Amino acid sequence: MDIVDDEDKTESTDHDDTATVWPQACNDAREVRFMRSRKSRGVRSDYLSDALAVLGGWTQDGVQLKRELPCDDSQHADLTERIKVAADTLRLRPRINRTAGHTQILLGQPDGDAITDGEVTLAARIEDAYRTVVGRQ
Repeated sequence: MDIVDDEDKTESTDHDDTATVWPQACNDAREVRFMRSRKSRGVRSDYLSDALAVLGGWTQDGVQLKRELPCDDSQHADLTERIKVAADTLRLRPRINRTAGHTQILLGQPDGDAITDGEVTLAARIEDAYRTVVGRQ
């Protein structure tokens, strides 16, 4: 509870020193401004199409993103470790398979609703990791 003077200015407060989640303003604030939420993306498929255009090599397979990367066994091991770190950060579980000199990566659940922002972010991180791993040799 605030204790105010004759001019409606706060003199002191009676509280338990816990933090508040409410926005604070100075005593002579005359208006309240609300924070705006992030603008929605509009059409989801346009966002995904744009992301796939930037992430060359990734294809949409239903509600999954798919990528095949040529690399040898040591590059595969290094890439898989880097993907695991990025995926853990985003709390995602990509499926990674090794077949005939290629690493196949699937992002998203086959029975899921849609490709998420996190999966697109992970695809970008995988591309960066792949360039780092292959470019080192």
